[in-house]
Amino acid sequence: MVEWVVELFGKGHERAAFACGKPPLDDFIHSRVNQYEKRRLGKTFVAVPKGGKRVLGYYTLAAGAVAFAQVPPDASRKLPKHPIPVVLLARLAVDQSAQGMRLGEGLLLDALKRALDLSKGLGVYAVEVDAIDDQAAAFYRKYGFTPLLDAPLHLYLPISTAEDVLA
Repeated sequence: MVEWVVELFGKGHERAAFACGKPPLDDFIHSRVNQYEKRRLGKTFVAVPKGGKRVLGYYTLAAGAVAFAQVPPDASRKLPKHPIPVVLLARLAVDQSAQGMRLGEGLLLDALKRALDLSKGLGVYAVEVDAIDDQAAAFYRKYGFTPLLDAPLHLYLPISTAEDVLA
């Protein structure tokens, strides 16, 4: 099994061969990630083999907000009636060559740790994700993500639950 590390994306990372099987996620890492970085729209973190540069997986984080009306009633009772601050997990993908090695789980846990760290310096109620499909939504639900009210693939995980997941 390949040992890997997570690093902030840089131009030296080898991503041309990356293929996760989901065209929008492949397209992002091949041709859009540099523009997102340049415009400060998100920060992408890549999993690479220890000592290597070939991208085996990646995720992107960005600042976001969820409309109060999208939060389920059991959670919204305790929240102010304005947009709720979140860390958006904008993308998470694993190259087909690394699927089945729990890299997706490792990337998700790394993303949750970064979101938790951010929450210590600014307001963050939850981590938000728009799952690309039902399979991805099922993956996130295994870690405690639950649907928001607007769409079944639009999920969130309260930061307090992220703390429990990481404990």
